[in-house]
Amino acid sequence: MSATASTKNSGLALVAKGVAAIAYIVMLHSGYAAREFILYNKAIGRVDYSLPIEIVAECLVSLAVMTVALVFGVGLLKPISYEAEMSRYSVDGVYSRPSFHVYNHRGRYLRPVQKA
Repeated sequence: MSATASTKNSGLALVAKGVAAIAYIVMLHSGYAAREFILYNKAIGRVDYSLPIEIVAECLVSLAVMTVALVFGVGLLKPISYEAEMSRYSVDGVYSRPSFHVYNHRGRYLRPVQKA
């Protein structure tokens, strides 16, 4: 990957994160507007609490924009396959972990025998 490609990806990620932040603020605003609408309806005694289409549309559009922005802002994903993970380790490093050590068969040789 060249330096210009990483700069483009970095710029795209930065713009995408900014757009996601703005979409998050818009989603918070739609939640606040919904709460205010419900409180206003309670105050005037209206029993129909269905939200106006503007608030629902604001919430759904901000959700869609935030989802797309986060998908573009993530960057390159790491491989999750077993081969890719184990290629970083040597066989000696994997099999020298303490979970592979078995000491219970040596107990009779490590403890002194006491005779009464």
